[in-house]
Amino acid sequence: MTDQFTEIVTLIKRSQYNTQKNVNIDMINLYWQVGEYIHKKIANASWGEGTIKELAQHIRRTQPQLQGFEKRNLYRMKQFFEMYSIQFAELFNLKLTDNQTEILSSPMTQFTDIRNTLLVRVTWTHHLTLMTKTKTKEECEFYLRLCVQENYSVRELERQIKSSLYERVQLGKQKMPLSHNNATQDESVLFRDKYVFEFLDLPVNHDEKDFQKALSRKMKEFILELGDGFIFIEQEYRITVGGTDFYIDLLFFHRDLQCLVAFELKTTAFAPEYIGKLNFYLEALDRKVKRAHERPSVGILLCKEQNNEVVEYALNRFLSPTIVSEYQTFLPDKKLLQQKLHELFEEEFREN
Repeated sequence: MTDQFTEIVTLIKRSQYNTQKNVNIDMINLYWQVGEYIHKKIANASWGEGTIKELAQHIRRTQPQLQGFEKRNLYRMKQFFEMYSIQFAELFNLKLTDNQTEILSSPMTQFTDIRNTLLVRVTWTHHLTLMTKTKTKEECEFYLRLCVQENYSVRELERQIKSSLYERVQLGKQKMPLSHNNATQDESVLFRDKYVFEFLDLPVNHDEKDFQKALSRKMKEFILELGDGFIFIEQEYRITVGGTDFYIDLLFFHRDLQCLVAFELKTTAFAPEYIGKLNFYLEALDRKVKRAHERPSVGILLCKEQNNEVVEYALNRFLSPTIVSEYQTFLPDKKLLQQKLHELFEEEFREN
């Protein structure tokens, strides 16, 4: 009888989820249409900017039961349409005019389907966060796709923006040939050059045990910073070789890569000898733990600091897939990272 009750509860929850999902889709589409209507009226000079205030007053006076259509929100709907319509037009080679979208190379159905696939998969609050906290269309698109891919809550999205994930990923791509020397292309994309663990609340002078315990306590936040696909297996994972027990700091499995991922934690700057120990762990995992259908294990060495030249030399003849990454226990200076990213883009532009 209990199993039958469980089935009923599952049906109820599924129905509630589908209802909420459909309500969100309808709401996002409505806000898009309202924003498009206002944009076009102002673009062709049928309305002035003050008309939006009159519209908000009219809705409040004649339809008081309608909530969420105050002047500020109506402006947000207009901004919502303008931001994403221009963004998607560039993605699919569409040309926007004041009154219509002219198709240059992609069918309108493709444009609509792709737009809806992304925009309706997150809530209006997600979109408000993206509109108010991102600076460029590239940054906005990065976080939007990440929200859809990893099912971020609004709180998780805000944390990633605050920790400058976009800037760190873009800047990290320039360092990958050094710190990802022997990793495959897939591994280079999924692992980062630098991680931010401000949520650990660690003192400045912490040791490796403190670091490991803090990461274990905050495993949800740790995995959020690592990215989607990680499954935690165990801390201090024991593996026996030649009758002696050895312990891997943290062991994960990555669903997309289909491999074990061993983390070695160091609270000091990178030193070449750290690689040998991690190499030993990876060899032991591949011989004793890895299953036949899985890919070779990957090692992640988390250090307080790394010198790119030293890392390059240390990894140059190292055969196992290994990534050396820095970590910091405080939020990065977002303005400084944005400046570095701007300088990088300018340099690439001059070279091209």
